Amino acid sequence: MIAALCAAMAPGAVADASAGPLVGTWSGVIAGHPGYRIVIVVNARETGGSWSVGATCHGPLVLQSISDGYHHYLRRLAHGATCAGGDVDCLMRSGSNLYDAVTSRLGSAWDSSGTLRGVPR
Repeated sequence: MIAALCAAMAPGAVADASAGPLVGTWSGVIAGHPGYRIVIVVNARETGGSWSVGATCHGPLVLQSISDGYHHYLRRLAHGATCAGGDVDCLMRSGSNLYDAVTSRLGSAWDSSGTLRGVPR
């Protein structure tokens, strides 16, 4: 189900799963959320990582599945976080960038997407 939602959200996206690994730190703005800069870190095995939109809104990412070229990561909350978790980041490489189709826990009306850029080490 999540794979279908992610694929449906990105009909015009030019994503290429063969463009490289997801490993690393990525940052960008999700469409429809001005000022909502997200930072995503994917671990070396691509089984998880972390996400953050601020000091009080962050937590681990947990790989749920891989389908149609997307890695589907559930956003969990860190202890003490004051925001809501539960969204799913559907990540796919797009050239040197990372495409993020966000499946909202609130329903499809709140789904969004954005292109994240690699953060130099």
